[in-house]
Amino acid sequence: MSLNGIDVASYQAGMNVDEIAGDFVIVKVTEGTGYTNPTWSGHVKQVLSAGKKLGLYHFIRNDVDVKKQADYFLSKAKPYIGKAILVLDFENTSGSTIQNQAGVALAKQWLDYVYGKTGVRPLLYTGISCENSLDWSAVVKANYGLWLAQYNLDKVVNGYAPRDLYGSLKHWKSMVIFQYASVGRLPGWAGSLDFNVFYGDKATWDKYVKTTKTVTPAPSKSKTAGPKWVKEKKTYTLKTAVKLRTAPSTSASVIAVLPAGSTVRTDQAIIQGGYRWVRQPRPAGYGYLATGSASDTLGYVER
Repeated sequence: MSLNGIDVASYQAGMNVDEIAGDFVIVKVTEGTGYTNPTWSGHVKQVLSAGKKLGLYHFIRNDVDVKKQADYFLSKAKPYIGKAILVLDFENTSGSTIQNQAGVALAKQWLDYVYGKTGVRPLLYTGISCENSLDWSAVVKANYGLWLAQYNLDKVVNGYAPRDLYGSLKHWKSMVIFQYASVGRLPGWAGSLDFNVFYGDKATWDKYVKTTKTVTPAPSKSKTAGPKWVKEKKTYTLKTAVKLRTAPSTSASVIAVLPAGSTVRTDQAIIQGGYRWVRQPRPAGYGYLATGSASDTLGYVER
């Protein structure tokens, strides 16, 4: 048993997905941390209203923090967690996309992070040459499935016509999804479509959608959880000698003892441990001074 489907991005703007033949649609949602497919939300709603299976993917870039990319994707996809297969699109091309072995570690970091946040194990999308040339053993060992692309030499394919892979996989034992044509044609859309085959039935698809582990929610931020730093860009002149410490605590190590008359420029302040502390920017980090008790400013005259 297998399912036939397409994947869409902004190139398919104007398409009524629910009118296109197929069992599933995989929709591009985000790229990096600054691009959101403007058509994704509308297409997702059409997919679900038509009763088709849904997939959502993120295009990874190597010039943006991976965790920030994952959070960006999840900020959009969150309402559909548990309703869609999640995918990372790993392109082995030039420019700002991932193009070498170091990128595999970045891809795994994204996959692990999304899995940890959602409990849904994502798939990895990549081309046959990339699967063959890079070492994906860590990703395979972590049990992330493969959506493989190998185009049909740009030949027009009228209607779904799944075929065998030309060549063989090097790292994965099998594919979850095979993208076998990029110039597919279906009634209802005049342009080219990517054709895909999913190796399984609808129940199998749903297994990739569901969570496979319990996700521990992040602790909620309480207003009474503890003291907070506030901005305080001021200049002080010391009336007495004051100890400059490595942290805002009387038990922290002493960096230096600043003599009376010294000038201190600060950027932040906090009330902690019964004292009011200020932070002094330094070439190698920060120094911290206790101005006195939490209710006064002993030792300083503001200038």
